[in-house]
Amino acid sequence: MTGFQTLEQKTEHTLEEHRQIHFYLDQVEVTLDELRNGVPDREPMRRLAAQIEGLKERLVDHHESEEHGGLFQAILEIMPERRVEISRLIAEHEKMIEILEMARIYAQAGNNEDVDALCVDLGTFLEMFRSHERAEDHLLQEAINRESENTT
Repeated sequence: MTGFQTLEQKTEHTLEEHRQIHFYLDQVEVTLDELRNGVPDREPMRRLAAQIEGLKERLVDHHESEEHGGLFQAILEIMPERRVEISRLIAEHEKMIEILEMARIYAQAGNNEDVDALCVDLGTFLEMFRSHERAEDHLLQEAINRESENTT
């Protein structure tokens, strides 16, 4: 039962981090909509660069928590056969940070001619992130269900 409580605590922590990340994602989406509507000045691009940096920092902390804070390890203890999937999720973490850093650099430059490409790239990132998060949530739910079955 102790393992389940530990996984349950890690799950609560992870869900709280996901809520915080969604706050940053929502801010980015609002600014992207503003940019898509053709705002003539550079302020939205600067704001977007700051929002991307905040999101990136939050994701770095979140990824660290999942990878080294024990969540993935707890899942592996319950479902060792999911090692390949967890390795893939960890590899995606690095890719996400790289994408955000490149987007931040473009946004910080503030060139209005880059807006369309930046919006497409960030839109693709948001889809990738949400897919990644669904895979993590599914894996976590599966681990909780299996651990619950093993304790009853």
